[in-house]
Amino acid sequence: MYEQPAYGLQTTAGENIVLQSVNVEVAFSNLLCETSMTQVYQNQEKKPIEAVYTFPLASNAVLLDLKVTIGNRELQGKVVEKASAEEQYEEAITDGDTAIMLEQLHPGLYTMNVGNLMAGEELSITIIYTELYSWQGDTLRFLLPTTIAPRYGSTESAGLQPHQTPEYDLLKENRFQLKLTISGILADAVIDSPSHQIVITKPGNIAIVTLAAGEAYMDRDFILNIQSNQDKKDVAIVDCDLDGGFVALASFAPQLPVPDKISPRSVKIVVDCSGSMAGDSINQARQAISDILNQLRPEDHFNLLAFGSTVKTYFDRQVLANKKNITKLKRLLRSLDADMGGTEIQQALQATVQLPGPAIPQDILLITDGEVWESDKIINMAKKSGHRIFTVGVGSSVSESFVRQLAKETGGACELVAPQEKMAEKIVRHFKRIYLPQAKDVVIRWPVEPVRVVPRDIGPVYDGDTLHVFACFKEKPCGSVILDMTLADGQTISQTATPEDPKNTTKDNAIPGALTRIAMNQALFEEKEKNATELAVKYQLISSYTNYIVVDVRNKNAKGEQLPALRKVPQMMAAGWGGAGTVIRESSKFYNSPLFCKSKPELPMSYSLQSKPEVKHKRIQATTPILFIQNCNDFHANKLWPDLQIVSFYDLLECRLPNRILTVMANINYEHAPDISEEVIVVVFLSTLERSEVGKYFSQNFHRAVKKRLKQLSPEERIVTMITEAFADISKDDWGPNYPLENEDNQEANKAHG
Repeated sequence: MYEQPAYGLQTTAGENIVLQSVNVEVAFSNLLCETSMTQVYQNQEKKPIEAVYTFPLASNAVLLDLKVTIGNRELQGKVVEKASAEEQYEEAITDGDTAIMLEQLHPGLYTMNVGNLMAGEELSITIIYTELYSWQGDTLRFLLPTTIAPRYGSTESAGLQPHQTPEYDLLKENRFQLKLTISGILADAVIDSPSHQIVITKPGNIAIVTLAAGEAYMDRDFILNIQSNQDKKDVAIVDCDLDGGFVALASFAPQLPVPDKISPRSVKIVVDCSGSMAGDSINQARQAISDILNQLRPEDHFNLLAFGSTVKTYFDRQVLANKKNITKLKRLLRSLDADMGGTEIQQALQATVQLPGPAIPQDILLITDGEVWESDKIINMAKKSGHRIFTVGVGSSVSESFVRQLAKETGGACELVAPQEKMAEKIVRHFKRIYLPQAKDVVIRWPVEPVRVVPRDIGPVYDGDTLHVFACFKEKPCGSVILDMTLADGQTISQTATPEDPKNTTKDNAIPGALTRIAMNQALFEEKEKNATELAVKYQLISSYTNYIVVDVRNKNAKGEQLPALRKVPQMMAAGWGGAGTVIRESSKFYNSPLFCKSKPELPMSYSLQSKPEVKHKRIQATTPILFIQNCNDFHANKLWPDLQIVSFYDLLECRLPNRILTVMANINYEHAPDISEEVIVVVFLSTLERSEVGKYFSQNFHRAVKKRLKQLSPEERIVTMITEAFADISKDDWGPNYPLENEDNQEANKAHG
């Protein structure tokens, strides 16, 4: 896919590769996890550049350090107030010095700015961050996001500047390497990855996880499920704070009793049917709804609402979950598809809240990939709805921060499901939360009176889910920490944890340990802007008020004489996004395709030498020339043979050539050249497309395969002329989703959000 020019690697489109590699090392110790991510940037041009890379991290990641290596020199990052960091960065750029600035756009979303990277220069940036994980039943779920799927809405309204807005390149092949070490109580746990093939080794008392192929494409989240039957899940840990103080973490996994009688519930199932859900995600959504229907009891009420640009309600009000209504919805479920346009979640939730129902508790089960930009507005509206929202995030690159925050702020809970994971157990866990009593009156009793408690308000507590609470002390807390929970029936339950000795030895004004900084990071959300800024600088925490900044002051002769050219690092398209195939595990290090058709779709037309092609416009394949070309590249590569593998109309259909264009080709076969094989027409069409303005996106191997096959077939000149003329008449609308459908009721099927 890449050619080697005189001055460095380029894509076949002639673009230089700025981000060379990403290497990730993870250390898991009990519930604390520390990750070191190294990004290597290289300027392969003959002029200075500014590399800008917007990338995701886990939503609960707390950044601890940033280090920059240029040649033999290592520079240390410093957290300063945002306006000051931006001023220092711009001053360095205009002075001809190299500057690196890392800023947080939203929780889990960051932009790295590398300014004045000189010609031929390479630098590496290491980001170190920590996470505190939670039990969900007997499982911990490690998540490493690698790409940002396209989101619906305005990036400007979400506060992103143009240079921060993610861009996508279907030919981009960002890769990462991974080594994950597990120690402590989890070393003997059962480990599995639903997203990647992994290798697990256990030297001594640790477990080491690596990628089976050595590296993988950054087109999907890396997920690791760590399953352990540990009985002791209630723990307390003490860390040293600044000025001689201490910070304690109390972690409890509440065990709540099952009541003798569970009252009826009213469940509103809301499913995202926007264009981004096509493929894997909508298949997962159908399975989720089926599993939800199986969990409902006859005395419960339910309804299904599907949304995209509009909202479709399957019943006009909440109905009883009797056999008749369940069977009716299961039949209607077969027609559920990702054909409703944009992701208007706020509109859907407003319609759901207003839906008439019985005077019993109302809960929402939302199934979505969460790919929206203006998430804060949606969450603020949902908090006022009076409904708990239980979210199910589906897909290979879920907007984790949004679906988790939406659930948390409404008193619900979140489950994430990758394409290879079982859906049923996630739904069962959600219904356990919905049906079983939650502890609302929750009190933590500390052995010593704390100076501060984070969070100040403890939300609802569900059986089996981890509750984390921090407290700050002037003196070391000695003694047990007690969790008291009062249920709706007045029953009180207590659990106890005994603090361990401090692991950190912070002295004077040194930066405290990871546990203390996690606590202070959570405290930022409860402070006003001025206090939050001061707290973030004091504890060196990147936030919405602070940035990391590094400036490398160059010698006078080494300074940049011209302003750097902007080079944005593009994202890989998320695997399976928008119906572009399905996610599969890599079979070897030689094959890891982000786009793959797992089964042959139903042909939208019938064609033969005896009958004229009949177009069935019940659904149209929404695609673009570049997406089709990428599918062709992958289809060809999947076969692992050098000869051309696309030789029939059916093969073109699998690569998502729009029905309209395929019909034109079938008509040529029927009306003008019945004696010419499909293969000749297909190869001539591909050759014609190669010579168009988008032909540069075909891979080099594909170019060669088409050229070789064309020589072998030696098609008649009239066929070449007919296809060339037909291709010239094909408009942009024929590629996209705007071609009118014969059935006006299905007009929304033409919409797919970008």
